[in-house]
Amino acid sequence: MKENNKEYFRRFAILMSIVLVIMVAFEIILMRQQFVDGEQYKSQAIKYTATSLSITAARGEIVDRYGRPIAQNRMGYSIMFNRAEMDREHWNDTIYKLTNILEEEGEEWIDNCPIILAEGSAYPVFEEGKDAAIADMKSELNLQSYATVQNCIDTMNEEYELSNQDPVVARKIMGVRLNMELMEFSSSNPYVFAEDVSLATVEKIEENSELLKGVEIHVVPIREYTDGTIAPHLIGNTGPIFAEEYEELKAQGYSINATIGKFGIEKTYESYLKGTNGVRKVQRDDTGEIVYEEITRDATPGNTVVLTIDSKLQKVAQDSIGQLIKKISSTGGPKSGIDADAGALVVMNVRTFEVLAAVTYPSFDLANYNEQYSAMLADKSAPLFNRVLNGTYAPGSTFKPAIALAGLQVGKDDPEHGINSSTTFDCVDSSPKGTAGYGEYTLDKYQDFTLYCLHEHGKCDVVKAIGVSCNIFFYATGYRLGITRMNDYCKQLGLGVATGIGMGEAKGVLAGRENRESREMGWYEADTLTAAIGQNDNKFTPMQLCAYISTIANGGTRYEARIIKTVKTYDMEETVVEDTSENPVVYNELNVDTVMINIVKEGMRAVAEDGTAGEVLGDYKVPVGGKTGTADTTKEATANALFIAFAPYDEPEIGVAIVGERCGYGSSMAQVARDIFDEYFDSDKESGYVVLEEGQLVS
Repeated sequence: MKENNKEYFRRFAILMSIVLVIMVAFEIILMRQQFVDGEQYKSQAIKYTATSLSITAARGEIVDRYGRPIAQNRMGYSIMFNRAEMDREHWNDTIYKLTNILEEEGEEWIDNCPIILAEGSAYPVFEEGKDAAIADMKSELNLQSYATVQNCIDTMNEEYELSNQDPVVARKIMGVRLNMELMEFSSSNPYVFAEDVSLATVEKIEENSELLKGVEIHVVPIREYTDGTIAPHLIGNTGPIFAEEYEELKAQGYSINATIGKFGIEKTYESYLKGTNGVRKVQRDDTGEIVYEEITRDATPGNTVVLTIDSKLQKVAQDSIGQLIKKISSTGGPKSGIDADAGALVVMNVRTFEVLAAVTYPSFDLANYNEQYSAMLADKSAPLFNRVLNGTYAPGSTFKPAIALAGLQVGKDDPEHGINSSTTFDCVDSSPKGTAGYGEYTLDKYQDFTLYCLHEHGKCDVVKAIGVSCNIFFYATGYRLGITRMNDYCKQLGLGVATGIGMGEAKGVLAGRENRESREMGWYEADTLTAAIGQNDNKFTPMQLCAYISTIANGGTRYEARIIKTVKTYDMEETVVEDTSENPVVYNELNVDTVMINIVKEGMRAVAEDGTAGEVLGDYKVPVGGKTGTADTTKEATANALFIAFAPYDEPEIGVAIVGERCGYGSSMAQVARDIFDEYFDSDKESGYVVLEEGQLVS
């Protein structure tokens, strides 16, 4: 028994010794962690419990083809709320103090609450034109769609504890509180209270920092347009994410308070322009002092998008067409331009189809776009409408070169259905007295169906017919061709088909059986005649018209139209998207012999030299080829004026397409083309040509 006890005590002693050794070892380890490695472990603990904050990345810039800035960034001050530092009980007081400071400084804060206290009325109302915002508000407040404005106010007064506040004060606070909820304000998602505030406002907030816990001033990139009137329809602007957009954008890594492109280049090339936000981790102690701060991911700015646009040429084109339309509307008579109020034009490099200028008139300024949006939306002249890409117009006589090309090419192998350079048609007045002075064309099958020309031109071959714009010649040519052959060549020239510009362009309409059948209507021979002079159902965008004239000018190659030259990194050091101007995308080669194209170009030279545009361009220092057009709209309105042109005639470099809505004769638009050529061929320009004496050119 004694031996058993001895063995028991021996084992117990060994076990206790082991336990003691382990305890001592643990004590040593704990002492080491606390006294030797304490700071390291403390740092790690702080790091893992620190709040992650986003560092806003600079948005990529937009520059013209020569690197001139159009949309750029500057650093500005934004007021933000830090959820971790804000005491919820004092939110209303903080917001009230901030709104007072901003009002004193004449500043605005973000308030998207669609409720206004109408001046002179004791009752609040929903803001007009804010249906989407009203729906979002009701959804956030868990109210039915039929809830009244008072229902919304009562709910917010209760939820935000505003029942005892003055109605005006309560409205200010609830506007911010509602937006905080809509923007999903949290510790990891700061709320932007106000953007781009002045230094004076920042100083006042810092002076009152003890009373504004959780209010922080952040230096952030602010989008700025060097001249908001330069191609605003193309450039576009940026803005906050709407609630209906967020679900899709959230999956792409956007936060609810991110800024995105809303239209134009800013939207279309959002994936290139948006940067990648950085991450900053911050931990504060009980007194609010920062005890740990580290940038765990640097912000990466977006890329720089280089446009094909020449901003100086764009400005000249904008000013020219705007001044001309104003002049026509102020001096015109009934049905002769007094109703002129809009227009559009495109300038294109005929060798690459790079767009050098694209103008929509009337226009707007991106600098005050948001403030003027409602007024512009209600403006009957539709300044927000992108006429370059979405306006479709009957081409009038600018369509005739296409019919001439088709007629000449078909006539080469099939004389019965085409023409040749010697073919003539007689534009004469067959009325009994012969005093009307209008050429007439009667469709043989329908003796009572007669179409007219604006003048009596006598016998015309194709060159003369283009030069004087003889309708009779093209009625006859169109009749020989038939609508199917006509449209085959028109499509090759880019009429009624997409240009590839990639910004939501309209397709336009090519008159013919296909279009009529889609509307359950028939097509008749008489329709072919009116289609052949650019009327009937034909409607094309200014971008298509410019691609069309550029295809003729370069000898028959239709390229993909381009508005983007290249994409570079923010610092312009590396290329993200290659410049393909040396090897542009070919859409198709025109199935027309070069000799036929040259015949048509000869007719277009006659237009500019001594034809319908001769008064403006006949003595111009650079030889030009062109075609005027006048297209009827309604009986009550003046006809639209159109002009397409290319220059220099012998070695074409640029093409121009101009439309003046209700501006009358197409010849009136020739002055705009001349202004564009003046700027482009200026010897100080970076173009491929220098103008010498007597109109000679060297490349």
